[in-house]
Amino acid sequence: CAPERAPPARPRPRVETFRCVASGRNVLEGLALHRDVVTPAEEAELIAFVRGECARGRAGDLKKPTYLRAKGERSRGNARESLMYGGFFDFNRARPGKRGIVPPLPPPI
Repeated sequence: CAPERAPPARPRPRVETFRCVASGRNVLEGLALHRDVVTPAEEAELIAFVRGECARGRAGDLKKPTYLRAKGERSRGNARESLMYGGFFDFNRARPGKRGIVPPLPPPI
């Protein structure tokens, strides 16, 4: 048996917190920006995955609700697209949707 090799050590992510006091209370308490969490290679892979999935959705290869695109009179000027894997959120009702109607999370995520 060969000894197990530990994955290469990553630098510890930088965390930036925020503060905004309104009415004596920090309304941004708990909000944190984590930098350097993914490597540039992982970031490129994720961006390529999302762009590819959006292209598949526009082409009709992904069905609702996995791929959603804002359209209609209320969405004029809004080019928002949504990809949902692992869990569905019903934007019209502002709550989680039915379970099991979207595919599980794909490997890049």
